Amino acid sequence: MELKTRSHVRDREGRLQRLSSTLGSLAPDWPCRVRRTGGPPGRRRSQVGPGEPGRLLLHRAGTYSQILSVCVGAAILWVGAPGLGRASRPARTREGHSMSVELSGEHLAAVRRRRRIYVNNDVGYGAPMGPKLSTITPEAWAAARFSAFAQRGSQVDAVGWCLDEGNIAAYPSRVLPELQYPTLLQWRAGGLDLVNLILQESRRRKIEAFWEYRINGADRENDVSTPAAHPLKQKHPEWLLPGGWWKPGLWNFAVPEVRQYKLAILREIAERYDLDGISLDFGRHPPFLPAGRQWEHREALTEFVGEVRRMLQEVAARRGRPFLLAARVADTVPGCHFDGMDVETWVGRKLVDLLIVGTRSIEVDLSGFRKICSGTHVRLYPCVDQHHSPDGYHAVTFPQFLRGVAANWWREGADGIATFNFWNELPEFAAQAGTSGPMYEGKSVHAQAYREIGDPQRLAPLDKWFVVPRRYGGGFYDRLGGRWDDYLNLNHRAPLPLVLGADPAWVEVSVADDVADRASRVERLELRLLFAPSIAPGQLAVKFNGLALPPAARDGAWWIIPLRPQQMAVGRNLVALKRNEGAAAHTPISLEKVEVHVAYHSP
Repeated sequence: MELKTRSHVRDREGRLQRLSSTLGSLAPDWPCRVRRTGGPPGRRRSQVGPGEPGRLLLHRAGTYSQILSVCVGAAILWVGAPGLGRASRPARTREGHSMSVELSGEHLAAVRRRRRIYVNNDVGYGAPMGPKLSTITPEAWAAARFSAFAQRGSQVDAVGWCLDEGNIAAYPSRVLPELQYPTLLQWRAGGLDLVNLILQESRRRKIEAFWEYRINGADRENDVSTPAAHPLKQKHPEWLLPGGWWKPGLWNFAVPEVRQYKLAILREIAERYDLDGISLDFGRHPPFLPAGRQWEHREALTEFVGEVRRMLQEVAARRGRPFLLAARVADTVPGCHFDGMDVETWVGRKLVDLLIVGTRSIEVDLSGFRKICSGTHVRLYPCVDQHHSPDGYHAVTFPQFLRGVAANWWREGADGIATFNFWNELPEFAAQAGTSGPMYEGKSVHAQAYREIGDPQRLAPLDKWFVVPRRYGGGFYDRLGGRWDDYLNLNHRAPLPLVLGADPAWVEVSVADDVADRASRVERLELRLLFAPSIAPGQLAVKFNGLALPPAARDGAWWIIPLRPQQMAVGRNLVALKRNEGAAAHTPISLEKVEVHVAYHSP
């Protein structure tokens, strides 16, 4: 036993010496010393500089790059040195895979808690974020940012707060440098930690608070768009994936040091703040593993998720209440595989509690995820994004669109609805917070959605649009059809646009409502088709569920064809189109949009 203890001490001292050497090479102008605190032999605790374990004595102020260099070195030590970071290593089976974890009854009860709507709330924009000093007060900021959640009738039960991109912190950190936004720094100088303010306001409103962590987020300085110099990326280019859309480079999670560094960031957040959970946002941004070999390296991501889970379990045990783990993943199980996410193993080993499914797409394979989650504790939350959205459906100003999306997901077995990049401030607060969003009849569409889409019973009698998904769309990825190194954030498999040839074309549209059963309440029911270029109705014949439809009327470029409730099926409905005889077969026709609109009489 004595030999084992001495070996651990020697190993710890070796790590400290290597840290000292690393910091010296990264920031040679920063002298620092390594010493050990006192204590019985074999039980001394190593320490870097005076103060808390794992912290450095910084003798003078340094540059942004020097600060980041020191923080990065401390992060690696915090994770790797036994007794300092208390980093949990994954338990292994004989095959070398991480074993599943055991979850308490209290933990499982927390997973089952009602979450009608889970909001990914990106507040890394507008005041107090950004290079300009703002006059907004913390109280006014909280009132604005919670306004849509606190409105009467809100169905928002959980909010995941995203304050930064994950590489530069919007909170006091020993692992990361802080964002140098003047308003944020002014608040902090006055003793305010923005995250603690969020937690305080969340508890007061009885809303769950999750931390949204962007797995491979951007590096940004205080103009929020210019890539920041990241010393660790400069020092270790071999830790990065070659190429990619983000020019400083994206982290390669196949590298153990990258996983350790990320775990250190998440450990600090979990230990500092009394959150209900952490959400790993894999939507920001793939690839995370070497392109073309993601599935070969899937165990690296599984190990990382397992490390995070065990770390959160340690924190939960110390604080006396559960700490949940969510993950935002691709819209299909094969899509997850494409990016190296072995979601079946994550679920089977109980490494995650919530799967937030999809981004950009408005159609997700809930049945595929339900198969792998059947009999487990994992809950499914399909996600609709109103910024990185399908082409033609960006920030839609009609509430019927979001109702139709949510109604389909509830019918397919969702445990709740997740939103991403909604505008979460009521109009009267939006200007002060520096935000804005789509409006309908003078009201916020997204605020209205928060009173409707989280309850299938509330949705049932409301007017809806059921639409067929389109490829590409808004955000950074407008019509990037050539990308194929990653899957998440793209929607290349969406059926539209569809070029019509000589053969008939077939498109499915999902309709959640039992329209036939509600026939007496239906005021209007119609199929709407949009073509490019615009064509006369006589050129195509249209069938709906095999039934020939009458000629269409025109509303601008749209074809409008009335439907009868008895023609409708609950779930998938099949639209078929064929060129009529005599129509110019050589003329290219693209089917751009397919929608079913249903409007009900007022109750």
